[in-house]
Amino acid sequence: MKSSKPVHLREVWTDNLVYEFFLIKEAISRFPLVALDTEFPGTIFQLNRDKSWLSHATPYENYCLMKWNVDLLKIIQLGMALSDSHGNLPSFGTEFHYAWQFNFRDFNIKHDHHNEESIGLLERQGIDLKKNREKGIDSSDFERLILSLLILTKRELPSDMRSFLGMMRFFFGVRVYDTKFMMGCISGLHGGLERVAMLLGVERITGSRHQAGSDSLSSLQTFVRFKESCAKIDLEKLNGYEGMMFGLCEGWLGFTYAPDTFMGTLV
Repeated sequence: MKSSKPVHLREVWTDNLVYEFFLIKEAISRFPLVALDTEFPGTIFQLNRDKSWLSHATPYENYCLMKWNVDLLKIIQLGMALSDSHGNLPSFGTEFHYAWQFNFRDFNIKHDHHNEESIGLLERQGIDLKKNREKGIDSSDFERLILSLLILTKRELPSDMRSFLGMMRFFFGVRVYDTKFMMGCISGLHGGLERVAMLLGVERITGSRHQAGSDSLSSLQTFVRFKESCAKIDLEKLNGYEGMMFGLCEGWLGFTYAPDTFMGTLV
């Protein structure tokens, strides 16, 4: 980031949801780069095949697997970080810079589908599922507010991949970037968010990994650093990554259930 101001994660619950959306709407015109990260209760459907099969999966097979999981699972957290083109975050005239962490109440560990190992990891990283159930946001309330920012939740994914990519373009336009897909821009980059951030010299500046607010901020920093690195190689090369999703686009193999970075502009 371009300032020495510390970064504060704004925790969003049902009682401050409307106010935090007011702040986001105030900031979005000056900070139009948006990085999102989500936390879900793991992966339920997996392929009972050798892992090497994933490197040969077709985009259609990848999309089906993603849809089965997304449609069945309920969101736990969503992180959002806003910045300008230089990576500066909103401060609202205070001594801090800010990013947001939305906590949802929908997931109930007693009867909803989940992966035990993933839930254990999230709890070790500080996510309080009991508090989420008591004070968290109902995703239906979140959806009503965020429709003005063009994000949908609690909806099944389209039945086919072409419709999904069309929906992405309709709501977000073409200026959407998936860092997992973009890694081919720089030789030697591979792995998850934490590893790519480390290779690019990006340090986590607040919060814990596997918490949505902190991960969205790391995604934002990684994207900005990645963009700067690509510009040094080929100023026009970044344009080829607009709207391309890892595992779902021609010429790229492999699959990730949730992209490490989902980056776009909302204005």
